[in-house]
Amino acid sequence: ARARAEAAQTAAKAEAFGQYQEAAVVDMVLQRLPQVAEAVAQPLLGTRRVTLVAGGSGDIGVSRLPGEILDVVTRLPAAVEALTGVSVTQVCPLPTLGSP
Repeated sequence: ARARAEAAQTAAKAEAFGQYQEAAVVDMVLQRLPQVAEAVAQPLLGTRRVTLVAGGSGDIGVSRLPGEILDVVTRLPAAVEALTGVSVTQVCPLPTLGSP
């Protein structure tokens, strides 16, 4: 009975993924992003000191860090598209200001 239930669940997922293939791929990738981020950050856990190198303009030192993080986050949609071939912004468009 358990095997039949698991098989039915797998079949239902496969059917749903077939109908909503792009959205399903994006959903799976987005669900895994925290695990990817953790794996990427794992080697940094033993870091005792970080040296930030800046050019001649803009923020320097620790005040530069939030901008660097924002830069990485804004690159995520392009990275997901490169990995999956699916545009996150096409499948899940962001609402515009003033829209419900």
